[in-house]
Amino acid sequence: MPMVPANTKELTAEIKRYLSKFPGDLICARQIWYEGLGGQGTPNPTEMDAMHAVLDSLKDWTSVGNVRYEKFGQQHSFKRIK
Repeated sequence: MPMVPANTKELTAEIKRYLSKFPGDLICARQIWYEGLGGQGTPNPTEMDAMHAVLDSLKDWTSVGNVRYEKFGQQHSFKRIK
């Protein structure tokens, strides 16, 4: 089962790579987990925290609070800054 890379630089690179191809402007860490990192099952709190930290560090994405997704339920989300 793929896991969130333990190395912050590697995780950042993986997330940036996925987001560079992502067509939408709104995303949550759980979507990145499944679609970008190939995760299976439910990400644990440490993995979610690591993904949120990376998303918080990206200059072209900003936190917008909780958004409800059909597939993922209510999730803390990030919006692309244009």
